[in-house]
Amino acid sequence: MASSLTCVGVFWACLSLLSALTSSIAFYCPFWIQGRLLDEYDTYFGSFRRCNFPRVNGQGVVEIIEECGRYSTFWAIPTPWWQLASVLVGLGCGLSLLVATTAVAACCISYVLNTGSTRLAGSLQLTAAMLICVGAAAYPVGWYTPEIKDACGEKAAIYDLGDCQLSWSAYLMAASVGVLLLCVGLSVKASKVKPGSIRF
Repeated sequence: MASSLTCVGVFWACLSLLSALTSSIAFYCPFWIQGRLLDEYDTYFGSFRRCNFPRVNGQGVVEIIEECGRYSTFWAIPTPWWQLASVLVGLGCGLSLLVATTAVAACCISYVLNTGSTRLAGSLQLTAAMLICVGAAAYPVGWYTPEIKDACGEKAAIYDLGDCQLSWSAYLMAASVGVLLLCVGLSVKASKVKPGSIRF
């Protein structure tokens, strides 16, 4: 394996891949918050997907669809705040995956990284972490919708989940941002090496 990475560089590449994968999984899975419908069915919401949701059938009767799926279109997402969260977190995950791909390539190919590209990788990872954080912060602004009130009670409001609770995807996303920030720290340390002598 032709690589100019040191052990620290390989560790950074592995952490970059880990943070990219975990943030993408957390973004895609609709388990950001958990509530109950009709005091019988657990329901879950993400920014653009949901599980176990109500639907009016052909006879005008409300039935619970016990499956996970995305909203039919981007504009069918119930609030602009969730649309914003979907775009921002999606962009952050995409940037994170881009840097992770480059980092993994650096494990196999010599001289993919130098002082300048390491600094750029760290900047992109910081930008990705900020996009994910801003998107995650925008998401609770949409907790006022009737869909959330049906699952979380009438007390549900902006930044107030009422009877609902955060689910595992939210915690996974927070952990992935923490790992991403650790990667930023490693890239900053590497970028301080004198040009021409970098062995990240």
